[in-house]
Amino acid sequence: MPSVKSENNKKSSKRASRANYNPIASSVKRLYNKSAPLLICEALLFGIAAILMIIKPVAILTALTFVIGIALVLFGLYRTIAGFVVSRDAGGGWFDVLFGLLTVVLGVLFCIYPVGSVAAMVYIFVILFMLRALLSLIFSINMIRARVGHYWFDLIMSIILIGLAIFLMFYPMAGAVVMIYYLAVTLLLYAAADVYMYIEILRLKRLVND
Repeated sequence: MPSVKSENNKKSSKRASRANYNPIASSVKRLYNKSAPLLICEALLFGIAAILMIIKPVAILTALTFVIGIALVLFGLYRTIAGFVVSRDAGGGWFDVLFGLLTVVLGVLFCIYPVGSVAAMVYIFVILFMLRALLSLIFSINMIRARVGHYWFDLIMSIILIGLAIFLMFYPMAGAVVMIYYLAVTLLLYAAADVYMYIEILRLKRLVND
């Protein structure tokens, strides 16, 4: 008889647990357990990186250039080795070897001359930026002739973009620092989004539990 009673107690407890089981609360709990630590760590990482970029933009820029140089060296070595393997097996791949060696040299230059490398990158960006501004200027002039759209606004924005490109040509490091500040603001926005998501998940967890 005691065994029968124990079996009945087990069955009744299982029924009670099934009756009390809430699939929504369980899924929210799993979501919180998986997402909350990641969101907190990501927000802290982005926030600390953004603050360091704002406090020491030049040092971060130099470190970023060094990291890019290391990545270029590793990628160049990979392409060089892969090119030698292909050239040995199939009689080709020398273009990969040449491209890999040039990439290694470029990575070494990035590591040795970080300031010059950053200036070169900024100049490339400024040239592309200038071409885009000139295309916008031509487009706005055509809109003025056709009397279509907000052509005066397009013209003013094109002139501002051209002036900004000319300024960056004469002061490339200023453009590089501005890029670092822009990246810092972007990271702060990502950190704020992570904090907001964490608060929303925590509020949803408390709401479901209540």
